[in-house]
Amino acid sequence: MRRVTKKLIILVVGLILIGLYCEFLVYYLVILQCGWPQLKAGEENVLKTFILADTHLLGPYRGHWLDKWRREWQMHQAFQAIIKLHSPEVVFILGDLFDEGEWTDEQQFNEYVDRFHKLFLLPDSIKMFVVVG
Repeated sequence: MRRVTKKLIILVVGLILIGLYCEFLVYYLVILQCGWPQLKAGEENVLKTFILADTHLLGPYRGHWLDKWRREWQMHQAFQAIIKLHSPEVVFILGDLFDEGEWTDEQQFNEYVDRFHKLFLLPDSIKMFVVVG
């Protein structure tokens, strides 16, 4: 009985650690490998800019709710990790922001915009410019 309990505890702890790695830690480990270019002497007057393109947030008509939830979770986690680790001064979000914006009514579109702002939340010190396309 003790052997089964010990194996069960190891299994549960292992699954929890795998979950933490896959859902949180992996974003930081991957993004830590990126960095700003090294500056030469006298080039200190630079603007740290992060550019994100074609988010394609799913709308109310196409796609499965689980797929939408999973994609948005991953986008939010990766975006927040980038902001925390690299502290850009300005963020540009370009291109196709929504997948179904042209087929939504005004209320659905406003919900789309609210989701967008929750996903790509920034501190007040960082400016965001959105260029749709």
